Amino acid sequence: MDDLVGDLLNLRGVRLIEASGIVQSIGFRCLGVAERIPEFEDESGGSVHVWHISSGLLPISVAEAERWLVDAPTGAHWILSEREFEPAASELLASRLRLELWNPDTLSRWIGEAVLRGDLQAGIPRQTQPESDQIDDSIAGQDHSQPVSRVVLQPLVDLDEWLIQRGLEFVEASPVLLEANIWRIEGSLVSPEGVRENGTWNVLEDPWAGRLEMYEESNMLATTPSLRLIWVESSSWLPENDLRTMLVGILETRRQKQQEAKEGSTVRSTMLERWIFDSDDAVLEKMPTAIPAWIIDHDRGREILHSRNGRTYEINSAEGP
Repeated sequence: MDDLVGDLLNLRGVRLIEASGIVQSIGFRCLGVAERIPEFEDESGGSVHVWHISSGLLPISVAEAERWLVDAPTGAHWILSEREFEPAASELLASRLRLELWNPDTLSRWIGEAVLRGDLQAGIPRQTQPESDQIDDSIAGQDHSQPVSRVVLQPLVDLDEWLIQRGLEFVEASPVLLEANIWRIEGSLVSPEGVRENGTWNVLEDPWAGRLEMYEESNMLATTPSLRLIWVESSSWLPENDLRTMLVGILETRRQKQQEAKEGSTVRSTMLERWIFDSDDAVLEKMPTAIPAWIIDHDRGREILHSRNGRTYEINSAEGP
């Protein structure tokens, strides 16, 4: 985990140098010294000591905090903790030091965001996955057949901002992927005079939102994060005939057509003509796709937060809208 945190610090632009004269305290490991971190940019002072606390069964107690304080260097400190802090322990540290404390929720959300952006590859072997993190496969429509190569879309929702706006900044959020498809379409647009113009389009089929939309390849993640994929029931997908019918409305376009003016006049008239998508002769190629999302645990239960439309879906209806 120390190496993982170090990699994420590099991605965040935090460069560490080895700390000298550090007395190691049980549970607190100094990762190094940073010239600065974003949380202290507006404050005067020198470098920042960065610490990591590994996971454990019990919260950090006042006694543990006091032991660390005895040998902690002067200056600013940034603690990234996989263990909760007793309230009195965090208050003690904040009263004695210039301190930025990240609890397990903040740390896990930071890691999850990096995974969904494609900055970090992370996976949990199925045989060691905690039962509390599992979703009932019969509900989520999980398929344990041969894995399929998928492209993953970039998230549009800022998780921290979304949670803060709803007063949920302290809840647990676990990253997952939602099943979707991108259709690569090769076909023709046909003018009113019968002129055909060939083209290629990408259309996203999002069964969670129940819609089709145009999609740009540049909005895909460069790498595929190794996260749990939540499937939808087969009935959530559009039948091919319905898909082709809906593509007509999405891909058709209107273009300007200039008409020559009548003899003796210098004025040209401009009108719009409708170019219709020929869905019957189009070739459709399906690309398995995934949409980043989070499972949100709060007092109303567990919900899935869609990273592109900002809507939530109940876990017990995870087979799709």
